[in-house]
Amino acid sequence: MKREEKVIVKKEKWHFFKEIKYAILPFFIFVAILLITYFGNQLLYNLLDRHGTDYPKIPLDDQIPLVSWFVYFYYLTFPLGIVTFFYLAYKDKKSLYNIFVTLCISFAISGIIYFFWQTEFEKPDFTPVTFTDKLVVWTWGSVNPINCFPSQHCFMAFAVIIACFNGKKMNIFYRIFASLCAIMIVLSTVFIRQHFVLDIFASFDIMFAVYAVVHVCKCGEKMAARQEKREKDRQIKKLLKSTLKNNQ
Repeated sequence: MKREEKVIVKKEKWHFFKEIKYAILPFFIFVAILLITYFGNQLLYNLLDRHGTDYPKIPLDDQIPLVSWFVYFYYLTFPLGIVTFFYLAYKDKKSLYNIFVTLCISFAISGIIYFFWQTEFEKPDFTPVTFTDKLVVWTWGSVNPINCFPSQHCFMAFAVIIACFNGKKMNIFYRIFASLCAIMIVLSTVFIRQHFVLDIFASFDIMFAVYAVVHVCKCGEKMAARQEKREKDRQIKKLLKSTLKNNQ
């Protein structure tokens, strides 16, 4: 590769990181909300010796079998969400901010529900045979079987789907791939017996209702406009500082 070509490739890489750096703070804000709402309620469950309550299942729940290989899609949730988050940040600031606000509000709502109405999923009797089976059992035992209604994994999956439908500048093949993976993630929550069907519907209703309000209020447009204004102000200050330095 020629020297000029190497310089161009390097500039393109730095351009990507430069374009997404504004999304780093929103990302960590969201992660903080996730940790508080999910693991905060897990901690309270242990400290206060609380017990989750059962809620009515629908007939479909008893007909859904345990399918171990769905566990791999279950663990794909957050890697897919992170990649989609920053890819969308690179392509469409307005859509990124809409997704960010929607996720924060939805996770906050779920945290409040977990605190006041904690639900628990009783795991079925299952003897693991394969590595995949053992991974499912390990997943069941990794945290308390609570924080079921609604499903935060489904929140993330629905956020990916919304991002793929609204991020018009995103690659069409990625949009199709990510959307299919998100659908499999939603299905995985019931096929590895982490959630009931009602948890999915609750997640869907909350997520899309919140997104509709955020979209109508044009939160993404307003936040993107403020971010761009701050960036322009920084550039002007930098230019003025450079001009004054050169005149001295």
